[in-house]
Amino acid sequence: MNRLIAIVLVVTFVCFGSTSLAAADSSFLKVAEETGISITKDGSATAWTGPYGGKIKPKGPLAGKKIGLVVACEFSDWQAYYFGDYVGEFGGTPQFVMDNNHLWKSPKPMIGVPTEPLGMWGLSLSGGMSGLGLNGNRLLPPAVMQKGEGLAKDYPIAKPGDYDAIIILGGHSGDIMQPDDVALKFIKAVADRGVPVAAIGGGILPLIKLKVVNGKKVTGNQVVDFMLKKVADFRNEAVVTDGKLITGRDTVDAPAVLRALCKVIDPKFEDKHKNILKGKKVMAMVADDFEDIELCAPAMELMYRGAEFVVGLFAPYMQSRPALLGLDVRHGNFGVSVPFQEIPDGYYKIIKEKDLRMSDFDLMYIPGAFNPWRITILHRNFIGDAYAAGKLIAPICHGPIPVAAADLVKGKKLTGWLASEDAVNIMGGKFMPEWAAAIDGQIVSGRTPPEVPEFVDAMTEALLR
Repeated sequence: MNRLIAIVLVVTFVCFGSTSLAAADSSFLKVAEETGISITKDGSATAWTGPYGGKIKPKGPLAGKKIGLVVACEFSDWQAYYFGDYVGEFGGTPQFVMDNNHLWKSPKPMIGVPTEPLGMWGLSLSGGMSGLGLNGNRLLPPAVMQKGEGLAKDYPIAKPGDYDAIIILGGHSGDIMQPDDVALKFIKAVADRGVPVAAIGGGILPLIKLKVVNGKKVTGNQVVDFMLKKVADFRNEAVVTDGKLITGRDTVDAPAVLRALCKVIDPKFEDKHKNILKGKKVMAMVADDFEDIELCAPAMELMYRGAEFVVGLFAPYMQSRPALLGLDVRHGNFGVSVPFQEIPDGYYKIIKEKDLRMSDFDLMYIPGAFNPWRITILHRNFIGDAYAAGKLIAPICHGPIPVAAADLVKGKKLTGWLASEDAVNIMGGKFMPEWAAAIDGQIVSGRTPPEVPEFVDAMTEALLR
């Protein structure tokens, strides 16, 4: 019977093309294709291809909607990474709206007074290599609330009437906006139009000031819960929706907030991701100097999908940003650290290499930037051992380099950042830079930060096979 099915699939591929075959492989691939992405077969590989890889999708509950992501100084970097990648995955066009009326300190010393809001851990939303500029395919350039200076001088001024919904990010950002007349005027003008307004944790503070939450069913974290219990119908839940008002408890609940917004805008929306990976174990292989968004966004989405999440802590041969004496802290390129600043330790585990067992994970993924080079030098044998034990190996960006160094890419097709090309090809693989993500046997690969959602879907598909 299995042989008969295989013959039918081959005939389907020959007669009707690769997309039909990909859709026939699993019900989850059909879910992934609902966004408008193309999923094809190329020999033994399943590839996420076409013009929408790493870009805003043409389909979904937010299609055609412009979503404002409202921030002030000290916003949540984690939430910015997540919404920057995932609003577009549901069809929405996201744009950061920056409150530049009340600029606070820079979280990094010695770089002067900022001319635009920076995140709690140092994230800039401007272009280039300073953060989400790397993710520009999924975002409009930022807008400001009043004429900007410095890097922000050429940004457009946000018009409240342009947005179909807003999400007010948490962190300390809400504290900056709460007494700020410019920010309050913008938020009130949006809310008065009757469009959906969402806020997370401390991002609820300006809604308290504006009395938008009064008498409503809401949730929130300990920054706001004591006030909400006095003025609103407080629920100790991850996300609460009351009409067009959506409130989320904290950073880890950002994926649920986004699904709630989808449901408000499109009541027919069905969430097909929640707990789909329940019972599966995913381990992020971290040495040091990782690409922040490639750790943060997958971690949050995989937790939402129900996976048990582990950070495997591997010794770096050097640390770019040494921690305080006696503390084992690993750093990303743009300020995120392990242990996670914004995700409570009850949601994930940190296991050092010496204590890791193969039973601790089903899939091991390798965030990029320079983290893979540390792994290549010291830990390629661990990757080989995991592969031999039947584990899925999932590199993104520079991640294919240690996988190639472990001699695991021969005969395989992988995508990734262009710096991975020589390592893959020299070691007998075929580098496919035009693919957003791919599965080839036990190897799952993703291209760069904009393709994180496709990479997470590829990991999901591989785990469900």
